[in-house]
Amino acid sequence: MALKYGLTLNHLTKNPDDYKGIITDVETVTTEQIVEKMIGKGSTVTKAEALSVIEEFSSAVEDAISQGKNVNTDLFKITPSMSGVFTSAQDSFDSNRHSIRLNLNAGNRLVKAIENIELRKVAITTTQPVLHIFTDIKTNAINERFTPGQIASIKGSMLKFDEQDDAQGIYFIDSDGKSTKVSQVVKNKPSELLFFVPEGLNGTFQVEVRAKVHNHKTIRKGRLNSKLKGVV
Repeated sequence: MALKYGLTLNHLTKNPDDYKGIITDVETVTTEQIVEKMIGKGSTVTKAEALSVIEEFSSAVEDAISQGKNVNTDLFKITPSMSGVFTSAQDSFDSNRHSIRLNLNAGNRLVKAIENIELRKVAITTTQPVLHIFTDIKTNAINERFTPGQIASIKGSMLKFDEQDDAQGIYFIDSDGKSTKVSQVVKNKPSELLFFVPEGLNGTFQVEVRAKVHNHKTIRKGRLNSKLKGVV
């Protein structure tokens, strides 16, 4: 399967004829789907055994991170970093002003896997917000879940919206079509949105961004391909 991409005008450069590439129609693979592929190759390991081993691996990584260690595997590398301003050399970490962040980078095997990606250029027929990656900052889960009341990130393109316009913003849409708008936005940039997930969301939701992209008069909508489950 090829990775699809299209071209759209790049409004961040001085040349009006510049374009930028946008990845589109990306399929998300879950842990269970990966295990299904593993056992589908004729492995003697059962699905339950595979899921158990993955859980033990994840738990060991989580334990290492909770101890402040770096994690370096063939698939990924995780290092902690700190954000926030310290007022003097005598100042100390304060969770109200500072935070610990995790930096995730591809390991050797994933770097090599990039070389094998087949690309297919497609036409971008509409200008609209494009949502690629939803990250639950609390659990680091990607395109799977969210934690109500906690901060989350959406990465993509053409995401920025006018916060003064009530019709624009980030929306969680339940299975009945009811929309809940995000009220607390921390970062509002074309390539990334940081925000607090509304409290009280329970069940499975789709995430949608509504914005007037590149000064278009009408609001354009873009949704994440994956459905997300609220986890308390």
